[in-house]
Amino acid sequence: MMRYLVLILTLVLAASCGHDSETTSSLKDAGVLNIYVYPADDPMVTRGDEGLISAKVLENAVKSLKIWVFRHAGGAATDLPLHYLAPAKPVLQGSRAKLFQIALTEEQVKAITGDGNQVDVYVLTNDESIGLGTLNGSSKRSEVRDAVIASGYFGTTSLTTDISAAGLPMAGCAENISVQGSYPVLSLPVVKLTRCVSKIRFVMAQNKDVDAQFSITSIQLHGNQFPETEHVFNTTANPYYISDGYVTDPVSITPPAVVAKTERIFDLVYKSQQIQDYEDILDKFVADGEVSQLGPYYFRESDKRLSGTIGYRIEENNQVYDKTVNFQMNEVPGNYNFSRNHSWIVYVYYLGGEELRMLQVYIRSWEEAERERDLFNW
Repeated sequence: MMRYLVLILTLVLAASCGHDSETTSSLKDAGVLNIYVYPADDPMVTRGDEGLISAKVLENAVKSLKIWVFRHAGGAATDLPLHYLAPAKPVLQGSRAKLFQIALTEEQVKAITGDGNQVDVYVLTNDESIGLGTLNGSSKRSEVRDAVIASGYFGTTSLTTDISAAGLPMAGCAENISVQGSYPVLSLPVVKLTRCVSKIRFVMAQNKDVDAQFSITSIQLHGNQFPETEHVFNTTANPYYISDGYVTDPVSITPPAVVAKTERIFDLVYKSQQIQDYEDILDKFVADGEVSQLGPYYFRESDKRLSGTIGYRIEENNQVYDKTVNFQMNEVPGNYNFSRNHSWIVYVYYLGGEELRMLQVYIRSWEEAERERDLFNW
């Protein structure tokens, strides 16, 4: 079973699960807005075509957390939030929920309850990782709802392979939802949180018994596949995440100086085992120096079926052969393709002769699981 980062935004007075708590304001003689944030290792069940894959520790890290609640009625771009929360230390550990509390006056409760008082809720973590640290309680609706990951972040020029101290961006929203309950206890439906980026991992090996000299000379992902910018939130106004067209230039990835050799090249071929077991095999081969790895590379999501070209050279019997091979993601039903929070593994291996062989493990769209949570593959 894999683990996911799921953020639950609930305005309830008590919860049946255990939790740690942090009070952010005096609660005496006031309504209570309770926010439960569930940690990254909260186990959930879902499925994908190739099985389940776990996130790395740094991919789960929550360094900052911001929550905005706007009145839905009218939906003016210039609206300021009714409520805003940015916990100073949003530490999420173990399997216990972290509880944050905000006091509400009776007038504040009335402002978000009753007919016509639906709200829009936006949640963003690790905003500094995408240059959105200036968003705060004074940010207008349009500044939050229409926020984008700009071209300088998780893009195609300066490739991201290391997760910075700011973490990976994660977001979720729920619009036009009714607040349930009455003073002093209120509740809202679940808000789902997921990473805003996806990743690609290349692994490469050659048969140790081959006499020919083999090398990878170039790796490119084709142009017009990655968006120039990406919407942070999937909203009614911005339903497809993508904004401002696509990067026209191809993405160049520096090939390995030497492609590792192994006697167990077929052990690296995916055999329909659990995908996490397959990842563990790859990790061991990398650690043992029997496979070369490039990445993982973290990119803005795309609604495209990614494709690319690998150039390679074979030197044998005083002959030099320079060749190329194209590759493309398998088709993904539902137009998800390289959508956010997905992983694509490309295994490239050379057995001898003139041909380079490739195998890819892809994750396609995910089904909703119990409790109406949207779940993804890391």
